[in-house]
Amino acid sequence: MKRLKNILVLNGGGLSPSLNPTLYGVASRAKKLHYKIFGGIGGWASLVQHGEIIDLTKLNIEIIKNRGGALLRSSRTNPIKIPGGIDLLKEKIKKYQLDGLIAIGGDDTLMAAAKLHKDYQLPVIGLPKTVDNDLPLTYFAPGFPTAAFYAAKLAAETKQDSAYTYSRVYIIEMYGAMSGWLTCAAALGGADIIIPPEWQFDLGQIISLVKKKYEANGNYCVIAVSKETRIKGINGRPEQQPDGFGNIRNEYVSLALQERIQSQLGLTTKIIIPMNYLQSGNPIKLDIEIGHKLGQAGVDLIKQQQTGQAVIITYANKKFSLKGVSLDHFMYKGENLDNSQFNRKTMQPTTKYLNYLNTLIGDFEFIDNEYQKLCRKIRGKSN
Repeated sequence: MKRLKNILVLNGGGLSPSLNPTLYGVASRAKKLHYKIFGGIGGWASLVQHGEIIDLTKLNIEIIKNRGGALLRSSRTNPIKIPGGIDLLKEKIKKYQLDGLIAIGGDDTLMAAAKLHKDYQLPVIGLPKTVDNDLPLTYFAPGFPTAAFYAAKLAAETKQDSAYTYSRVYIIEMYGAMSGWLTCAAALGGADIIIPPEWQFDLGQIISLVKKKYEANGNYCVIAVSKETRIKGINGRPEQQPDGFGNIRNEYVSLALQERIQSQLGLTTKIIIPMNYLQSGNPIKLDIEIGHKLGQAGVDLIKQQQTGQAVIITYANKKFSLKGVSLDHFMYKGENLDNSQFNRKTMQPTTKYLNYLNTLIGDFEFIDNEYQKLCRKIRGKSN
């Protein structure tokens, strides 16, 4: 009798609201095929360090079907950089008789998966996820739609409630790595100024725009800034988070910007740093549905003995589809914003970006226009 396949699935890198739905898709499809399915706790560390591997085959994980979070946890372990890591990986593959490894992750995780297959011929499948939305080829990265929704909601509530009430400037510092996809989503919630990391900005331009927007709004303003934002003359500080991929990340650039706004304009300026909050919480419908389908597609590639593949999302005729492509496409860093998606003069995303975001989160109204009209009347402005 032919042996049925054994599969191991793991998460790598940052948290994403799509992780559990994708895991559910993997596990449910594997169980339907009567495969044995293992879960690696803590990402690649489960295979190359003192991580734990659990048998998911008989475990009821129905509860994660539509839930955020990461049941299998995650880490930023780079298996290629661990001394003896490749040999340890091969030992685990042999021990558990694995026919395929499914790695769910962003650019670093998928780059590692690509190298493991290309350089060491390991049976790896890559499934995308990242709130940064900076992966090549795929129309969007799972987890980004949910994070974008929460970013817009946070910006709208901060502007309409907190900033308006106290006549303040608020700076919201967001994730996004070296891309501004997530930061720009705050524009849907009415953020007045967006500062993504793709370009260096002049502090004078920002200060001038803050003054203009603050006065035009009726003495309140909201700024959305990427944690990796580059503003000439001010800096964030290096993160202390361990990173096996050699990334040097910055944070708290908002503190330096806050000081400059207050000293130059005399405006009370507060900071909100949601960070992991935007990666948390239950996913929206699109991330749930795509997560399930991605996980199922990953298992099907192993069934068809097509390892060395990644599953990407395509969009045509207002419909999302999945497609298998070579992991080689993920050997390099992915997609950032360009000039067609962001206007550096107005410091706002373009219509092209907003139309793109609309395909992911729909026509949800984050701004309460009737309340805004009432606020203008209170301030003595009827229009």
